[in-house]
Amino acid sequence: MLHVGPLASDPDESRTLRARFLAEHGWGSEDAIHAELTRRDGLLARAEQEGRPIVLWFEHDLVDQLQLLQVLSQLGDDADVELVQADDYLGSQEAPALGGLWRSRRPVAGDARRIARRAWRGVCANEVEPLFAGDLPHLESALRRLLEERAPLPRTKRQLLEALRDGPQRPLELFAANQAQEEAVFLGDAWCFLFLWELARDGLVEPEGGGALPLPPPRGDYASFVAVPLELTPAGRRLV
Repeated sequence: MLHVGPLASDPDESRTLRARFLAEHGWGSEDAIHAELTRRDGLLARAEQEGRPIVLWFEHDLVDQLQLLQVLSQLGDDADVELVQADDYLGSQEAPALGGLWRSRRPVAGDARRIARRAWRGVCANEVEPLFAGDLPHLESALRRLLEERAPLPRTKRQLLEALRDGPQRPLELFAANQAQEEAVFLGDAWCFLFLWELARDGLVEPEGGGALPLPPPRGDYASFVAVPLELTPAGRRLV
């Protein structure tokens, strides 16, 4: 979820930052997460060093496009790399459709890799440019979506607040309402719940009838969190 939390273009620094951030949000121990990120990056580096072909499979949404930028930024111009660029969600496709995507793979040209590295440096430096690259057809729209997420009030949080305009809803209902507003769905339920908890922390939403909102998963209990109806506070209603 590279649109959330601190980033660094240097891989060593990135692994440290991301491991600490993910551990703080309950996704495992910092050491274990760091070890997994190190293993992941090491597999990619060894494949390039040994001259093995690398085929990347990515969807069109923001999460996948940011991962694609991160991967391409760690590969040199001479790496043998091809891209399977799906225009739809990979997880919902049947085997014949996935086979067709395999046949559609194309090399990622040097110009596209240089644009990807520039884009990734900009993302990490909070200087996002909606760049276009012919070999990366969904990059520009993903970067535009990232700009919306980095606004003073991120688009996701704005959509969650607007979904409460007509009355209380539970977290899963709000998650579905948010997904329905996206051109390309990218957010998982746990991260949506974190954003709801942050909106409560900031005094914009609250449990119906008052009280404290429990911690969201994975730090808190899933069933307890999703059972709580939420409503706008007076400040949240003014903002909406």
